[in-house]
Amino acid sequence: MSVEMEKKKVSVVKYEKPTESLSRAVELSDGFSDLKTTDSVIIKPNALTWDNDHYLPPFGFFTTTRMVEDMVILLKDFGVTDVTIAEGAVKIYEDTPDSDFVMEKLGYGKMVKRYGVKMVDLNKSDSQKIELTEGLTVSIAEDVLNVDFLIDLPVMKTHAQTKVSLGFKNLKGCLKTASKRLCHHPDIDLNMAISLIAEKIDPDLTVLDGIYVLEKGPMVTGNAYRTNLIVASRDILAADVVGTTLMGIEPAEIDHLRYYSERLDESLDIADYDVVGEEIEAVKKPIKWDWNWNEANTGPTVFDKMGLVGVSVPKYDNTLCTGCSPVVNMANIFILSAKMQGGQGGEDDPFSNFEILSGKKMLGRPGYDRTILLGNCIIKANEDNQDINEAIEVKGCPPAVEDLKGALAKCGVKFVDGAFDFYMDQIAKKYEGKEEFDESHFR
Repeated sequence: MSVEMEKKKVSVVKYEKPTESLSRAVELSDGFSDLKTTDSVIIKPNALTWDNDHYLPPFGFFTTTRMVEDMVILLKDFGVTDVTIAEGAVKIYEDTPDSDFVMEKLGYGKMVKRYGVKMVDLNKSDSQKIELTEGLTVSIAEDVLNVDFLIDLPVMKTHAQTKVSLGFKNLKGCLKTASKRLCHHPDIDLNMAISLIAEKIDPDLTVLDGIYVLEKGPMVTGNAYRTNLIVASRDILAADVVGTTLMGIEPAEIDHLRYYSERLDESLDIADYDVVGEEIEAVKKPIKWDWNWNEANTGPTVFDKMGLVGVSVPKYDNTLCTGCSPVVNMANIFILSAKMQGGQGGEDDPFSNFEILSGKKMLGRPGYDRTILLGNCIIKANEDNQDINEAIEVKGCPPAVEDLKGALAKCGVKFVDGAFDFYMDQIAKKYEGKEEFDESHFR
């Protein structure tokens, strides 16, 4: 007689009251059933990066400080004494604030004093080299490998390369900086790397912070929505299947979930999970994940709307890492500023027939007078490319903004120097005066 396997449990709870709502989510998912008071516990939130030059709206970008503190309170009430908040924030440049700075800005330092927890910068801690697959060995922080009980606590958002950034994607923050970049490999799919990381780290509890969700993430350039949801499960795949569904995306369309489920023979059908609490259809918030490019792959659709001629910026691929990603976005903003300010780039005054390449494997195409190569990786990929007429190399990992401006100037682009600052100011103003966006959640 066959025995039916018990379905893995996932709770979906509305966030209504501090601590109480998370407590219910953990209880409904049996989240602490394997936890012992003597365990060492690490909470891994999503505290991606900081920008001292521009205000970054935190909604859907960071895990709320409220949710991190609620988890600390629950652990302390349970009787756990050894609690650490750990993150490996992205350092884009040498002067980019480190993880300790970001966590301090988000109020974690006050939790150290109030509750006796610890903070760890995973970029600075000892690590172990682990082979994910042939040709890809990464360094993972020992803290998360050796801890007794790991809590994966990301914010719910979409991602321009992986479609969603939930429990699986948040674990990439446990890698050293060089390894994070290495996951954007020219020959190994980023989504495959993410699926393999989860097998090496394997959190004991995954909680998705859906007080806010971010559309067209993972950066603040997307649109945040207030959804007041918490998803919790002892199984990371179960949590991400439900979280993906709540954002209106089919789990089978998420490559890292598909790779993982195929290797472990797990289901991506939400019907195969025991979802308790709120009804999925009643609280679902469908959002978009992708930024649209034109059919010719010469630029985002806004280029066509603005009537830009004489420039090509092929769409980023999965080899573009977080370091170079903002620089590519800046290039687009500067190009658009030339059209908006003085009309350059239209039919009457077209750009000088140039293209901009990024990532690790794009190849310059024939027919362009100049090709801007943004970053060391794309320079290397095109070092023997005979189709490039004139290469303008913008060296760096990532390249400096001033060097990007210099390359655009060589192509005759009359950009507005402060265009990117203005762009970021407009993003910051999107949430002003809207009561549903409460900054106290991040203090």
